[in-house]
Amino acid sequence: MAELRKIIQVEESSPLISRSKKKKAYISGAVVAAIFAAVVIVIFLNTSGDIRTVGDYTVAKVISGSFTTSTEASGTVVLPTQVSIVNMETGYAREIYVKEGDSITESTILAVLDVPDLEEQRDDLLDELETQKIALEEIRLSHEYSIRELDISLKRNEADIGEAEETEATEKELMELKSSRASDYEAAVDALQSLREQREDLLLSREKAVRSGVLSLKKQEAQISSLEVSLKRVQADIEDARITSPISGDILSLEDNLMVPGSLIEQNTALFTVADTTDVYIDLEVYEQYTSYLEEGGTVELVISNNVIEGEISQIGRVASMSSDGLAATVTVRVKPVGVSNLTPGASAVAEIPLGTTEDALLLPRGSYLTTGGQKYVYKIDGVRAYKTQVVFGEIQGSQVEVLSGLEAGDTVIISSYQDFIDQDVVEIK
Repeated sequence: MAELRKIIQVEESSPLISRSKKKKAYISGAVVAAIFAAVVIVIFLNTSGDIRTVGDYTVAKVISGSFTTSTEASGTVVLPTQVSIVNMETGYAREIYVKEGDSITESTILAVLDVPDLEEQRDDLLDELETQKIALEEIRLSHEYSIRELDISLKRNEADIGEAEETEATEKELMELKSSRASDYEAAVDALQSLREQREDLLLSREKAVRSGVLSLKKQEAQISSLEVSLKRVQADIEDARITSPISGDILSLEDNLMVPGSLIEQNTALFTVADTTDVYIDLEVYEQYTSYLEEGGTVELVISNNVIEGEISQIGRVASMSSDGLAATVTVRVKPVGVSNLTPGASAVAEIPLGTTEDALLLPRGSYLTTGGQKYVYKIDGVRAYKTQVVFGEIQGSQVEVLSGLEAGDTVIISSYQDFIDQDVVEIK
């Protein structure tokens, strides 16, 4: 009988190993696995011990967009049409008709002062003027009657001369007819000559009286005119005691003593300050290197007393001066507020001056990470870790920071404070 043979598939077979050898193999594998696990654990423990975990943080993505740069300039509110009203004479407070902040028009009576010295002076001048006017009438009357008396004397003299001429002619005829003596004729001639000389004296006296009278009248009239001028001045000074405003505007300030009737107000005391609040502008001190970005007619944004308003540049200075800190040169730029007039003179103003716009700029929100010294790095997130990444920042404007290099649009970075892990190159994030 033939012997049966079994065919064995090689791939389904395994070498014959003894049980002791199998046991040793299992033990060796277990040792190797244990050693490998120990090495992994050691490596893990060593690695995780060097990385700090951050659980409280804020992140933001780098975006690409338009970035407008600007600079700030400070200044003050100015009211160019502003007057200080003073009293011309020493007086005493009588009445006041306005208070601080009131709006007034030109020629409004603001207050009235008592000026007793001026009033006494006015009364004395009135009396003196009346006396001198009476004296003028006396001089005029005396002059008129003096001329009239001389005119009468001249008429009488002319009549006497006429009679003397007839007598002289008669005596001459009689002398020629031998009917009278020559001495009678000579006496008649002498009498006529005397009358004619008297007439010359009268004419000279009349001319002198006329001229003298005119001079006396002019002198007296000049004295009266002088008194009238003095009186007008005193009356004007008294009128000045009625304090009026030379312009329309608002009362910015007033002398406190005016509020107390009878208070002494010394001469040349500033009683009121009045300003036209509709005419207002802001003088800004702009660093000289930025003036090339400005032009007359351009607009700027102003912040005055927490109010944001628009202003139009009306004038750019041509002369630079040192800034208050003495570190840079500034130029005065005058700005007219648009649509606003009731601004407080002397109030501080801050202007935002645009310098230009960069398109497709890389931007990050402004955050606490910028306060850690002057660092030029951020922590960029990759997975569950954040890596310290060197960057170059540009301008900081408002809530945005320009990134010049080191990041790309879409990158996520930590923008909260780095103070707790500033010495770490890599941090684990929760």
